[in-house]
Amino acid sequence: MPVEMKELAGLSEPISKLIEVVSSAIGTIYKPRAIRKEADAEAYKKEVLAKAEAKVILIEGEAKIELLERAKGRLVYQELTRQVNIEEIAEKSIKYLDEKVSEQPVDEDWRTRFFNKVQDVSSEDMQEIWAIILAGEISTPGRISSRTIEVVSNLSKLEASLFQKACSLATNKSMIWKLKNKNALEGFGLTYDGLMILRDAGLIHDSDNLVLFINVNQEIKEAPHFIGNNLYRIKNSNLPDLKKYRFNQIAFTTAGKELCSLIQVELNQIFIDKIIAERQAEGYTISKL
Repeated sequence: MPVEMKELAGLSEPISKLIEVVSSAIGTIYKPRAIRKEADAEAYKKEVLAKAEAKVILIEGEAKIELLERAKGRLVYQELTRQVNIEEIAEKSIKYLDEKVSEQPVDEDWRTRFFNKVQDVSSEDMQEIWAIILAGEISTPGRISSRTIEVVSNLSKLEASLFQKACSLATNKSMIWKLKNKNALEGFGLTYDGLMILRDAGLIHDSDNLVLFINVNQEIKEAPHFIGNNLYRIKNSNLPDLKKYRFNQIAFTTAGKELCSLIQVELNQIFIDKIIAERQAEGYTISKL
């Protein structure tokens, strides 16, 4: 359902785009709680109820009246619950919207897939993650793929919590540098079992032997690369002829990278310092660019 321009008058560009996307998905004009008048809110509630009750016509007319009433009550409750879930996620997304959003519209198929998934999400923690995704896609359409939506739709609260810990250790929102001790990540909240859970969830690659190769500039014998969120100059004078430096890593999948790019978690600086200290002990000189 297209939104009338007068409905959007005086609203910020991000909020206006959010209203357009949600309204198109639910078939009625969505209004964030902050901009609803009391009369509008009551009318809005009645409209949602009417739409929910309308679904009752899908039940065959010959059904017994008692069964029909039970089905009617179930459908109305289900549709109201779904409406509440959608609106809660839309409300939560407001705080994550960028000040400037792309003029490119959100893809219709993406929008349909997204709202079909979130309508049954009632957990506040998971609603928060879906809100982040919605805000990210409204701000920059195409940022989150449909495959990532599928992965996120199957996440449990435990998996989401573990992945947030993984993101706090991530370099460039895409990988985790490995430490020498194979159980070292336990001290930072990620056990081996936790990593297996994230693999099963489709957020990190299913391999213990993934390698990060960093090309060495042959003129200066240095290799620039990120550690955490900062770019460093990496050099090993003991190995001057190497064309590439090789380090072990835990790599995020495409879904993991896309999701981590949106999640706002504080980087664990103690972990980053430990990575640098271990590399320096191996003979590398590491300095921030």
